[in-house]
Amino acid sequence: MPYVGIGQALDLTQTPLNSFLVSSPFFNLNGTSFTIEAWIYLKASSSDRGIFGQCSCSSCADQCLYLIIRNNRLYVDFTSNYLSGSTILYNSTWYHIAFVYNYGTQQQILYVNGVQDAIKSNAQPYQGQSGNITIGSSTVSSTQIYFSGYIDNLLLTTQAKSSTDLLSDASLAAYYSFDSPSSNADSGPNGIDGSAINTLSVTGRVNQGIYFYPSITSYFHAYGFYQIPDGVITNKQFSFALWINPSSTSSSTIIQTFSTTYGLCKTLLGFYSYGTSGGQIFAVCNGASPLGLTGPFITQNTWTHVSLTYSLSNGYTLYVNGVLFGSTGYVASVSSGTLAHLFIGYYSACCLGTFSYNYQGSIDELYVYNRELSQSEVAKLANP
Repeated sequence: MPYVGIGQALDLTQTPLNSFLVSSPFFNLNGTSFTIEAWIYLKASSSDRGIFGQCSCSSCADQCLYLIIRNNRLYVDFTSNYLSGSTILYNSTWYHIAFVYNYGTQQQILYVNGVQDAIKSNAQPYQGQSGNITIGSSTVSSTQIYFSGYIDNLLLTTQAKSSTDLLSDASLAAYYSFDSPSSNADSGPNGIDGSAINTLSVTGRVNQGIYFYPSITSYFHAYGFYQIPDGVITNKQFSFALWINPSSTSSSTIIQTFSTTYGLCKTLLGFYSYGTSGGQIFAVCNGASPLGLTGPFITQNTWTHVSLTYSLSNGYTLYVNGVLFGSTGYVASVSSGTLAHLFIGYYSACCLGTFSYNYQGSIDELYVYNRELSQSEVAKLANP
């Protein structure tokens, strides 16, 4: 299964001829900055495993580049010019890995899940002037080594990406700006484009937003999420952040997730009305009632920023306009073992009538992360 729920991943078995070769055109990395990044999933093996390579002379210093797993850690070498990571990588787990060579500062830097893992200064540049690019194999001391597992979304760029960029690449699952001309496109690194049913492009909080009609079924849908409720794995961190501008604050659903087969669902965010008192933000519900995590009463026809984050230890945490309104404390999440659907503005009876209508109004700037955002990060999103 690919990490990103669209397209495919390379499924590699650590055998000869089981790798991907780019022979033309020659990709010149000689004497320049560059970044290699990918999602990898390790299968059972304790030997060296090749992720990426380009080699013009395997015995010449700085002319044979290989990025591999060695001793269950990242390892990169230009030949006699190497850096070893410190984080142990376990089998049967997806990791975002990256290697940066900064020509200006002469530094080699390794990252795991967007966090710096190791750094080496005074590293001479790579000087290879020929050689195919190999994905899933590498040349090490004249021996070809192969990868065992999956490789997805490998990206090679001729710039030294910043730590901020790599954290975003590793943790931003999707970003929907709802801006024209591709209003349903994912502007994040994974390309999980969505679709909109009976919606309207309107003036948003930032550029354009999307409007949901009150009298017809009107919603936004995207599929292929690995690490949100009802997704593949249990108890993994995630965060949602978005701007809402409701035309009604009657009891309604804002965010719901579903398993691939729609056998499981969860209402993550919605309004709950008490008679004529207006709508109060509530989260999270997949049974008879919400978990008691409430925010303020929301004003109609006004842009409000709402964020919901999750980790096993903190449970669900709700922020409104960058202000913390509460956390549930420890809550275990439920997974389906399948990729998840995300619905915005759609109502299904996940919560036994508590949020009993579709959301009415506009939303904008929807972010989905595969980690728990900090309060300072939420505040930054709430103040664009």
